[in-house]
Amino acid sequence: MKHYVLENEDARTTHSASIAPDRTRNIDIILSGEKAATSAELVVDFFQALNDIVEDYTYIVNTRTVAENPPGGPLYWSGRTAVFWGDIRKTWKFAGQEKAWISQVLNLSARSILVGDAVFLLARSARSDQTIASIHPNFAAAAQEAGLVDCGSALYRSTEDRVHSASTKLSALWLLSEFVSLDHGEHLADALRGYIGLTEPRPTCKSQLATRLVQRSGADPVVVQAIDEMLKNVEDPLTIPDLSRALGTSTRQLQRRFLGKTGVKLLTTYRELRLERAHSLLRYTDMTRREISTATGFSSVVSFGRAFRAQYNITPELVRNRRYAGELS
Repeated sequence: MKHYVLENEDARTTHSASIAPDRTRNIDIILSGEKAATSAELVVDFFQALNDIVEDYTYIVNTRTVAENPPGGPLYWSGRTAVFWGDIRKTWKFAGQEKAWISQVLNLSARSILVGDAVFLLARSARSDQTIASIHPNFAAAAQEAGLVDCGSALYRSTEDRVHSASTKLSALWLLSEFVSLDHGEHLADALRGYIGLTEPRPTCKSQLATRLVQRSGADPVVVQAIDEMLKNVEDPLTIPDLSRALGTSTRQLQRRFLGKTGVKLLTTYRELRLERAHSLLRYTDMTRREISTATGFSSVVSFGRAFRAQYNITPELVRNRRYAGELS
């Protein structure tokens, strides 16, 4: 079994004491064979991206083949998602011992997703009572013979929230994003879809820090508007009174609302958004440090460097050198 602990080393934001402690979610990708491991990296990348923008959760992904190890008991599968990573050009074949293994996983996992030809596991396991699934056109005739009913869509979400299906690997990513919406809210799910290219990113999703703060605030409209204005004015930062006027509120009301909803101060957030932009420019452009300091509203390279070191505990020069060395993580 291959084990991935997906963490985001670069993203930083200020946490308040009221924020919940870190939580772990586990996903097991079950492969039809070793050759499927390469395409399963799509799911690993999906949860790496989710770790980049979600707060106080760490997603851990395991990949394994059927019956590679004992399936594990109820304690192992409590709160765990099983993704049966199938194909659209062949049918998943397995022996009697593997049938019992699959049945146990389907019965014990908190949430299961059957991808591609994996839907046939419903008809060949103890879950044969569940017959509705998302079925790829390649398998329409075979599915009918097996007693499966096509839901008529690229993905199927069970009303019991247990066993779900996706007709292809790409639609499986969209299905996973719907579960992100259930678990973390639609705003974060939309941000994730834009981040990984499932949809065009919305303006509010251009910053990982902004996404986390909006999520923390429950998508409070004042917080969303304030962050939008700050992101629009990175090169020439607004004063807090100017920002308040742009939002049609008083300085005191805005500061209190922002702090109450996010747990961080407005001015601190504005600086962190500018530094986040600078960090991205250092990693992904050839702009000089002077150009970057100007583009992010700092009065000089010296003041930019001082603020950057305080925020990231690393110098701008070292970030740029790592980029030239091909070390972007």
